[in-house]
Amino acid sequence: MAILLAGLTSVFYGVFDFAGGMATRRAPVFAVAFWSNIMALALSGLVALVYHLAFGSAVSLADLAWGAASGVAAVAGVVAYYEGLAKGKMAVVAPVSAITLSLIPFTFGLLTGERYALLPWIGVAIAAPAMWLTVATGTREDRPGKAIYGLGAGLGFSLMFIGLAQVSGEAGMWPLIPFRCAAVATSAVLVKARGIPLRMARKDLLLSFAAGGAILANLTYVLAVRIGPLGLVAVVSALYPAVVVVMAFLVYRERPAPRRIVGLLLSLGAVSLIALN
Repeated sequence: MAILLAGLTSVFYGVFDFAGGMATRRAPVFAVAFWSNIMALALSGLVALVYHLAFGSAVSLADLAWGAASGVAAVAGVVAYYEGLAKGKMAVVAPVSAITLSLIPFTFGLLTGERYALLPWIGVAIAAPAMWLTVATGTREDRPGKAIYGLGAGLGFSLMFIGLAQVSGEAGMWPLIPFRCAAVATSAVLVKARGIPLRMARKDLLLSFAAGGAILANLTYVLAVRIGPLGLVAVVSALYPAVVVVMAFLVYRERPAPRRIVGLLLSLGAVSLIALN
């Protein structure tokens, strides 16, 4: 069940990040991030209340603090990611960030005592090249110099994954509220510091709001990591680039290159093997 939830996490991240990416084609990146986090904040309150009424919860200050810290880490990751993309280095930033996002929580899980069977180990070994093949563009760029953006993004997202994993099972979904509050506050500071206008076309605003649905990914991730090992849940959750490729095909009819198809197949294989833990 944990790996199934992690798979849903990757699907949700892929779908809603794709919506945000559509908005950033015309609107400023940080304005999109601000409005998407506003929507996610509203949804997080609804999610937390419904979960509390259905299952009950008892949140502590430590749980709320972990939620807030995770929100700041998430925005830091987004900043590094989009800064790299803005410099035209997607061929480096996207695959490096995805692989970093999977490896750091996986290593953290090992260091904190998690142990995995042989087949999941093989799945994790397959996941890294799968992500690279799925998102790498194959262009020749200054890879060593620009990989730092991908590493920064992957580190920020990894800290988010690790931070949310520290939330207690009794906390319900209340920590998602400070998570999004911190994300909104950080986004607002960035918007203000850069003098970015928040007004945008109605279509882009709606897409930004749609991107706020990523709160569902936070929900399924928290549920997954409560019942399964952090390392494996994080690796499966990090396979969302494969979903973005599928969305690009469905929406824009972008035919994936052969290497991306291989990456998609390897991603499915990796999830199947990891699920056998």
